[in-house]
Amino acid sequence: MVDETYDGDDGRFPFPAAGFGAPPRAYAERRARGAVAPVRLPSGDEVLLATAYEDVRTVLSDARFTRNLCHEDAPRLLPGPDSGADPHALTSMDPPAHTRLRRLVQGAFTPRRAQEWEPRVRAVTEELLDGIVAAGPPADFVAEFAFPLPVEVICRLLGVPAADSALFRTWSDSFLSLSAADGARRAEHAAAFRAYIDALVAEHRARPGEDLVDELIAARDEGDRLTEEELARMVRGLIVAGHETTANVLARGLLTLLRHPDQLAALRDDTADEEPARLPGAVEEILRTQVPGHGGLLRVATEDVVLPSGATIRAGQGVMAPVAAANHDPEPFAEPDAFDIRRGSETRHLAFGHGPHYCLGANLARVEVRVALGTVLRRLPGLALTAARPEELEWTADSRVCGLKALPLTW
Repeated sequence: MVDETYDGDDGRFPFPAAGFGAPPRAYAERRARGAVAPVRLPSGDEVLLATAYEDVRTVLSDARFTRNLCHEDAPRLLPGPDSGADPHALTSMDPPAHTRLRRLVQGAFTPRRAQEWEPRVRAVTEELLDGIVAAGPPADFVAEFAFPLPVEVICRLLGVPAADSALFRTWSDSFLSLSAADGARRAEHAAAFRAYIDALVAEHRARPGEDLVDELIAARDEGDRLTEEELARMVRGLIVAGHETTANVLARGLLTLLRHPDQLAALRDDTADEEPARLPGAVEEILRTQVPGHGGLLRVATEDVVLPSGATIRAGQGVMAPVAAANHDPEPFAEPDAFDIRRGSETRHLAFGHGPHYCLGANLARVEVRVALGTVLRRLPGLALTAARPEELEWTADSRVCGLKALPLTW
């Protein structure tokens, strides 16, 4: 949801995004008045919202803030029995249970493994662009490139049929919806997703290979290191997390470059070199400014905590700590609302979170965004929007992510 006529903060969270999916203006206004203040969630529950970089960083990493929201008095994002999150998912766990499960898959996402995947990411990128070029302009880069690329990569990594990618996107959109009216649909899609993964695991058991799903099955069947339900949840979580954010970052990143023609021209010149110097910095600036989710994961303080800003969070209080707010804090980032690829390879941003729940796929996502952008700019030097005005583009509404519905481009 995008608000072009902002007239103040009514305290209802999430706030509308600013133009072109930028962080809500309420973040900066609240940060200027005081870094922490209450907001009301769609469920009606009141929690505190942190907007300063150091406060957000602390909430994400301090063990005194729990992601375990299974108890009856915990705040809920959505009303009724539909809390909007699986309480038993990896992202809803604290150490040591979280540590045990994360350790089973983190080896597949190390920097070294991500680099090993780069040739395959490049191959998928080239294949998608071959099809786009053959069909001729215009093309919707959301539907034909930004989403298919990370879906194809995560499917190959896991050993999942990429032909089912349309299902994954439909289910993901449903799970990310903030509309209470979508509760029944979310339940229906969750059941369909569970059945799909159960069948997938059974297929891999019958015809084992060397994919990540096979590694998880071995951890279940041979090492007894996770339960059958934990195995299924892990695969479901990897499929959803492995494409949704990266796809939106890619689409938003391309639009941002097109809206900054001088920087786009400099980057085009750069990608003509064998070792592009500006591209890594451009990727980090896109990651900093184009975080598609403005909410973050809800947490609850298990004891009183004094944040770096001086605000006190009382035991039992819920806190939202959106990384988009932190990434636009002027304290660590000069002129934070300005897009500038010349900042260099600045990695202080919190696009991938911080602490125990730091994004597992961060290394792979960086490779995907870098390869995708570099290849698009090299192969399509005349890339341009087909829309008369960028303001005419449509954005998602009532969702945890703020993404483009379509990005029509020509070249």
